[in-house]
Amino acid sequence: MRMDAGALRLTLGYLLLATLWVLLSDRLLAGLDLSVERLEQLQSLKGVAFVAVTGIWLYLLLHCHALAREQSWLKLKANTERLNLALDAAQDGLWDWDPGRRQVFFSPSYAALLGLSQAELGTTREAWAARLHPDDCENALHALLALDRHGHYQDTHRLRHRDGSYRWILARGRLLLDGQGQPYRFLGIASDITQRRADEESLRQAAAVFDATHEGVLVTDRDQVVVHVNPAFTRITGYSAEEMLGQQPSLLKSGRHDSAFYHALWNALQSRGAWSGEVWNRRKSGEIYPQWQSIRAIRDESGQISHYVAVFSDISVLKRSQNELDYLAHHDPLCNLPNRLLFTERVEHALERASPEQPGAVLLIDLDHFKHINESLGHNVGDLLLKAVGERFSGLLSKGMTLARLGGDEFGLLCEHCQDPAQAAGVAQRLLSCLGKPYQLNGHELYLSASIGIRLFPKDSDSLERVLRDADSALFKAKSSGRESYAFYAEELTEFARLRIELVSALHHALEHDELRVHYQPLHDLADGALIGAEALVRWQHPQRGLVPPGEFIPVAEDSGLIGAIDAWVLEQACRQMVRWQAQAQEQVPRFVAVNVSSRLFGREGLDRQVAKVLNDTGLDPGRLELEVTESAIMANPDAALGLLHRLRALGVRLAIDDFGTGYSSLARLKRLPVHKLKLDQSFVRGLPHDADDVAITRAVVALGHSLELKVLAEGIEQPEQVKFLRQIGCDYGQGYHFGRPQPAVAPAPGPQPVCCSSGHD
Repeated sequence: MRMDAGALRLTLGYLLLATLWVLLSDRLLAGLDLSVERLEQLQSLKGVAFVAVTGIWLYLLLHCHALAREQSWLKLKANTERLNLALDAAQDGLWDWDPGRRQVFFSPSYAALLGLSQAELGTTREAWAARLHPDDCENALHALLALDRHGHYQDTHRLRHRDGSYRWILARGRLLLDGQGQPYRFLGIASDITQRRADEESLRQAAAVFDATHEGVLVTDRDQVVVHVNPAFTRITGYSAEEMLGQQPSLLKSGRHDSAFYHALWNALQSRGAWSGEVWNRRKSGEIYPQWQSIRAIRDESGQISHYVAVFSDISVLKRSQNELDYLAHHDPLCNLPNRLLFTERVEHALERASPEQPGAVLLIDLDHFKHINESLGHNVGDLLLKAVGERFSGLLSKGMTLARLGGDEFGLLCEHCQDPAQAAGVAQRLLSCLGKPYQLNGHELYLSASIGIRLFPKDSDSLERVLRDADSALFKAKSSGRESYAFYAEELTEFARLRIELVSALHHALEHDELRVHYQPLHDLADGALIGAEALVRWQHPQRGLVPPGEFIPVAEDSGLIGAIDAWVLEQACRQMVRWQAQAQEQVPRFVAVNVSSRLFGREGLDRQVAKVLNDTGLDPGRLELEVTESAIMANPDAALGLLHRLRALGVRLAIDDFGTGYSSLARLKRLPVHKLKLDQSFVRGLPHDADDVAITRAVVALGHSLELKVLAEGIEQPEQVKFLRQIGCDYGQGYHFGRPQPAVAPAPGPQPVCCSSGHD
């Protein structure tokens, strides 16, 4: 047992003082030479005095000691209260192990961690160890013995709660040593970290998911600066974390969304705290791809937005799959054409858009006697034949047409821009004609025909069901009429279309059998009346009907596509005639020949090469040829037209804009066109000189042409007063019945000729 140094000092001091008192007081009394009686009295007084003095001194000493103990106790109480408050606030428990007594003190808060009272928890290490989880027992007991050189202790283990569950406990403590270096106290605190462990586990799982998920994750701060991305983000976008940190998500924008899209997105984030939808973004490689993205706003304790988290997945494969499924759902797998479902959808949409100014037609096509081929040669040959038919039909399609296989041997054709019955009949006739050539399939030569029913729209109360029903009725009518033909739902339209088709067929025959003729109309200088040129105009000399009016066959030629071939033929004939005129060496022969170029021929590739070949074959000087191109043909595709006109100009031919004033041309483009002449349309000349509007337009065109350093020719001049007015305003050239009607290939006579009824058309 350790001796208290303070108590020893106090006892030794008392013994010394008492000894000195006894010795000195006795010697003093002995030196006084007193009587025995008196000496005994003084001895008694001396003893009483000693007791009194030592009693007072002892009282004072004990009083001071009591005051000191009281102060120490108050400090200890305050410290204990502060410790308890701190432990309670931290929800920690205190433990204190006395190694000598082999007892452990557990505070009430420690016991509360396990749902126990102090008595239930006990005061021994064995009772505590009995509550350890079996998996933690060995490590926890080993940690008590494996203290570091400073006596610090820390361990995490599980203790059994009253409810049977185990709670994770973090224990921290320190071993206290006495003066001899021997342990005399081991104390510390314990914390329940079960929730923290669960949170950490959740965080670890979330981190694992964050890193392993196939969805890209992007985190920004409140200022939309990227602070974190996951590996999937790098895999999807191609941007590494280092490249994205500190950047803004706008780096990924594809440019396919307008500001209204992003405005709606941010409104949703601010109002609802979340947004999800489809977004098109751009990878680092520049590829634009679709993604499904969900964005959520994260708020702090004060409710202010602190971060934004975007989770997205690349849906490129899904989009492709959806497109493939949609394609399969709407297309026939055999012919690779739209099926009945897609066809009816497009017809329905066409009906919604249709108007009297934008009519259309539906054609139902049924192959004649197809089932005989299937029955005799087998379905394999039948399938091959259906595919071949679909390919032939597809080659006839133009813009605004949809060809579909409706099932079996039935096809459907939607023409969204069918202006009249004749155009629909022309389409039907081309479909029938393309079937006329034999099919070579698996060693078999097969011939096929079809019946076609036609229904035009819109009409009163048109609906999808009615249009298809009427087209089917027309198809039945075509089959009943002997097949290998077409029929309209309305009989009068069928007859009109038949006449139109007969005319097209006759026009084909005319081209092949040299029934076309070229007539020439003179062009005169208005200043002196001199002959300057002749315009080549096509005429049709029918063997039975005689001269067919151009107004009857030219529109048919344009609709059927024959106008290009006719124009090419006229071009060659006119060039050869001009060479013959030059060889005559007469004064009254045209200086050049003008040839109209239709919009179809002008729109074809290689017109300049075709003109160069004709000039080379005929030997005509390019300066003797003038090509007239309508204003509307040029304005249909101004950029392409400009390039073609420059190539034609480079050949050396003359260029004129025909029907000027009817095509709504841009003056900015007009000034760039490499042309020599403007031809004022006859519709403006007809009212001269009395119609104020025609006068104003004519003056403007002449002034415009001269300001652009172009010559101006007026068409359709029939009256002398028209010539006089045009000469007064400075118009350069004139053409019309006043000067001469179109005539066969002879040198046009100079000077005006009598006006007679028109039998020709430009």
